[in-house]
Amino acid sequence: MLVIVDYGMGNAASIMNMIRRVNTQTTLPVCISSNPLDIEKAAAVILPGVGAFDHAMDRLHALKLVDVLVQRVRDDAVPFMGICLGMHVLFQSSEEGARSGLGLLPGTVRRFAGDAFSYNQLKIPHMGWNQVTLAGHQPMFSGLEDDARFYFVHTYHVVCDAAEHVAATCEYGYEFACAVRHENIFAVQFHPEKSHRFGMTVFNNFIGSLC
Repeated sequence: MLVIVDYGMGNAASIMNMIRRVNTQTTLPVCISSNPLDIEKAAAVILPGVGAFDHAMDRLHALKLVDVLVQRVRDDAVPFMGICLGMHVLFQSSEEGARSGLGLLPGTVRRFAGDAFSYNQLKIPHMGWNQVTLAGHQPMFSGLEDDARFYFVHTYHVVCDAAEHVAATCEYGYEFACAVRHENIFAVQFHPEKSHRFGMTVFNNFIGSLC
């Protein structure tokens, strides 16, 4: 069973709809849940997220999801996909708040900063369609056209301590990591559920990796 974690911080229903569209060739059951018992039994987990870092961690703690997520992802190595804020909380900390993240990947989350932003040449949040540059062969992006674009809405971005964890980058004022990959963990800054056929390809690759 693939579990889309519902902790009140993302549009889990939109992700479910996209998964249903690409999951037509398999019998993989999919559910939206905030129940730790479902995550304990999950064959794979998707953690979406929209909002503030500290609030997300507060919600995960309140629902008793932190320990089970760490156990399943780090110890049991179940396939995991994080989306936007669901990517941020994988890391150790964020400039957006004071809470510790899940600490599953080394690094932090920082706000866009620099002259281009200070003088309003570029607006924050980074919002709209943008292309990504892959860091070598990335199975989760397999089959995408050269001009593939994804939809972004964010003010903060991750900074990986380990360069080898960066799966793709994007340019907005400067180059930043927009996708990370390490063993069973895959996460993206953009919203594949809002990225039409390009996002469908990413979801299809993730589903395919489970079969």
